[in-house]
Amino acid sequence: MRYRLAQFKWQLPLCALMTALLAACLWNPGKTGVDIVSLDRSTFVTSFGAITSILALFCSISIAFVLFVSQANKAERISAYDTFKARLLETQKWLLTQPHSQDREICLSLVFELDKLDITDLPQTDYGDEYRRYTTALDAGLDDETEERRVFFLTSVMYFGYIEHLLSRIGLISIRQIITRTFIDTLAKGIGVICIAVAALLAATVWYSEATKQWLVVISIFCGIASLFLFYEFFLNVYRYYNEELDFIEKSSDEERS
Repeated sequence: MRYRLAQFKWQLPLCALMTALLAACLWNPGKTGVDIVSLDRSTFVTSFGAITSILALFCSISIAFVLFVSQANKAERISAYDTFKARLLETQKWLLTQPHSQDREICLSLVFELDKLDITDLPQTDYGDEYRRYTTALDAGLDDETEERRVFFLTSVMYFGYIEHLLSRIGLISIRQIITRTFIDTLAKGIGVICIAVAALLAATVWYSEATKQWLVVISIFCGIASLFLFYEFFLNVYRYYNEELDFIEKSSDEERS
């Protein structure tokens, strides 16, 4: 339920429902005790402006957080790719020191094929025929009775295993970059609420009267409730982001499902 409250499809109906309930209280002051008769233009603009200022501060913090997360993921992705290229070079140097054989040529072909991958080509789920040729030769080599061939493939596993780990790391970073969109969605909703609030403030400076007072108050209530949902969503996003960074700590079953 706590994650549903961070979704727009749940936030908008709940926000509209709560606003409608409070609006009903405004239209029935005798039964609910809600009275806005003494609410003048300056008081309304001041109070609503305070809510808008807090929401604007929230958006500025969100922008800083989005930039931090996106730049951190981008830097980590570039660092992993540089390490990947350096490891490929080390593997190539080791293979060139080995005696000429069909197994060595298979490994070299895989190195050359992986070396063609640019950072924009990653991640990939299929590394081509050269990768499949290597895995086939690896299975046969590890079961071979010749000790020299087994040692060759055991050593190759050390090199290619780390390369595969780097490729998996780049894939995970790419997924995190895609997930960053959730922070941008939160920021977009915050900007949308600010636009509504600014429009209401401008309308209040021109058309504030006894006929429009209640409608302007309803709009301010809607923006206030929407702001609470956005604050909750932002906190939940930050919590989930840093909770993923602490993956070495044992989590409860509820946290694992989230």
